[in-house]
Amino acid sequence: DGWEDRDDCTVVEIPGDCIGYITGARRATLGLMEEEWGVLMFFMSKAEDKGRGRGVAEKLIILGPQRARRGAELKVMSGVETKNPGIFTKSVRDKVSDVKGFDTDRMLFKDDELSYALGKEGTTRKKLEHAAGAILQYVGHVAFIAGTLKERKRCKEYITWLLNQRRGSVTIRELSSRDDATEMHVPENCKGWVTGNRGSELAPLDQEK
Repeated sequence: DGWEDRDDCTVVEIPGDCIGYITGARRATLGLMEEEWGVLMFFMSKAEDKGRGRGVAEKLIILGPQRARRGAELKVMSGVETKNPGIFTKSVRDKVSDVKGFDTDRMLFKDDELSYALGKEGTTRKKLEHAAGAILQYVGHVAFIAGTLKERKRCKEYITWLLNQRRGSVTIRELSSRDDATEMHVPENCKGWVTGNRGSELAPLDQEK
């Protein structure tokens, strides 16, 4: 009781048919999310809810700092959306916030864009997230980008460049004025050696932190 008055919690309503999927066997899935984001998560059940049977939605409370809560919340939303499409993304549109502090933007993907921006086992999404310093989570076909204004803007630029490179080389303008990029000159006769077949040599470097 009284969670509405707290500033250290976020509550997500989970459909009854998704509770087991989000919780996992012996709470394994919730435990992994708690460990990943440094939060505490549990389902809240009122006395009158007990005995109503399965299929009833329940509220999941996430406790912790704002950024960590949002990361865990988006992870939960992504899982629920996979199990029950449309729960969080029906009628959702692109959103761009001008808040300088912590907030969330949205980008809608097409089918081919989503698979490309996700990558095998989510590796491309993770690379984008780490490079931008933002929280990047895909909920259905919607990219949720959480962070400061600078982090959100940077993440959207990285996603745009990634998608554009499918159609050819990408030009980054005003590179010298950026504080998130380092330019290197690679001799023409070394390009193939540096990138490898279809970027196979660059991929391991992308994954290193």
